[in-house]
Amino acid sequence: MAKKPKKRAAKELTRKQRSRLERERRMEKILLWSVTAVGVVIVGVLVYGFVIEKIIKEREPVAIVNDVPIRTAEFQGRVRFTRAQIQQELQRWLFEQQAIDPTDSDMQPYLEYAQGAVRDLQAQLATENAMTLGEQVLDQLIQEALVRQEAERRGIVVAPEELQQEIELFFGYDRDPATPTPAPTATPPLTPTEVLTPTPTLTPLPTATPMTEAAFRERYDTYLGQTLKPLGISEQEYRSWVEVSLLLEELQEQMVAEVPEMVEQVELWLLTAESEEQANEFVARLDAGEDFQTLVDELAEDESGVSYGRELDWYPKSLLEDRLGAELADLAFSLEVGERSSPVPDENGTQYTVIGIVGRETRELDEYFRQQLGSKAFQEWLEAQEVLVERKDYQDRVPLEP
Repeated sequence: MAKKPKKRAAKELTRKQRSRLERERRMEKILLWSVTAVGVVIVGVLVYGFVIEKIIKEREPVAIVNDVPIRTAEFQGRVRFTRAQIQQELQRWLFEQQAIDPTDSDMQPYLEYAQGAVRDLQAQLATENAMTLGEQVLDQLIQEALVRQEAERRGIVVAPEELQQEIELFFGYDRDPATPTPAPTATPPLTPTEVLTPTPTLTPLPTATPMTEAAFRERYDTYLGQTLKPLGISEQEYRSWVEVSLLLEELQEQMVAEVPEMVEQVELWLLTAESEEQANEFVARLDAGEDFQTLVDELAEDESGVSYGRELDWYPKSLLEDRLGAELADLAFSLEVGERSSPVPDENGTQYTVIGIVGRETRELDEYFRQQLGSKAFQEWLEAQEVLVERKDYQDRVPLEP
């Protein structure tokens, strides 16, 4: 039998070798801990950056409206949504522009209009105009916050079913379509043996195929998933936009309803001239019995456009201020019926106006003027709320995409 080889005994390390081995092991541990520490630091920095950018910054307000914050995430989502809308409109006008035959002289005005629209939309999306767009979006969000607060104060609410119906109608689905009014068909001539029918036969008007609820749901879900989600906008946020639009409509309607039906108004004429001497000449001709309309027609032929005359039907004072300025409006309401003013210069002294009062009385407002006064009241209310708004520094948070 072959003899088994004898195992050699491990050679004992010298003190120098043991010392070097221990140093190498210590170095390996130090290197391992260093790599681990660096990894932890890198992960920490990344996590910290994510937390700062995605959590802390997104929660920081860009404005505070009466103690209610408008957060960065909401602001950025609306900016991205607005940019997407502008891009969609830009694509539409580019398509329109390409479809126009540039050699067709009849289409030149429309082509120029389309080119102007393209330039305007491209300018809105330009990087150098990003702050302007951001400011417009922030103003809109501030207005919406103020509207919500005022609606709550007035007890204005939007019922869930009203909100849902508004969204459905926007996407083309009408769950309660109106019955079309039938149209009478032509009645053929009577023959001696026919009896006259009291009413003509009614035929329903042709209608487009209505959208089904399933089709609405598909379109709505596609919009949420393909349009809003990539922009970081949730369904809840989108529905809140629709809700505040309804609150705004109701608030404006209430402000129109608060406008008094009976208001003091004046009916007047006015003449505008380029000098005081010319204004006095016009007045002298009227005092001599010249017809006002004859003078107006003569002034209409003035190519300079400085001198003109017109009559204004019944105006309340606040709207007359908007049209003629506060000074002339105050003057008009200080004159008696049949009186006229002396020539009044404008701020630059380059134009002189004379007004005469034809009538003055407290009378019912025209509906158009009531709407204007309601809109004016809303704008004045909105401007007065500016003291409740604290705007933050947001310049570095305006998205430049999509």
